[in-house]
Amino acid sequence: MSAISTKGRAHFMVSAETFDAQVTCRFLDRLVGHFDHKVHLIVDRHSAHLSKTVRTWLADRRDQIELRFLPSYSPELNPDELAGTALKHSLPRQPRARD
Repeated sequence: MSAISTKGRAHFMVSAETFDAQVTCRFLDRLVGHFDHKVHLIVDRHSAHLSKTVRTWLADRRDQIELRFLPSYSPELNPDELAGTALKHSLPRQPRARD
């Protein structure tokens, strides 16, 4: 998961787990820990972002973070999607030799 600040700073977390509400809450918890002011985070409408678990987590931290949602089916408006696409295109296409 990743987020890009208005100043271009990238915040990310790598996880081998399935992207779900618990992983989202763990990332959000880490993210708010980096700032001493309220975070306004623009997110897509992934089911993890809309889950009851995340909404409950957010309700307990209204003074720390607020989510704003992009319109449905609008990856072109999400700079994080663009960064992920660029990263995927820069990776080697052939698997590395293992022996």
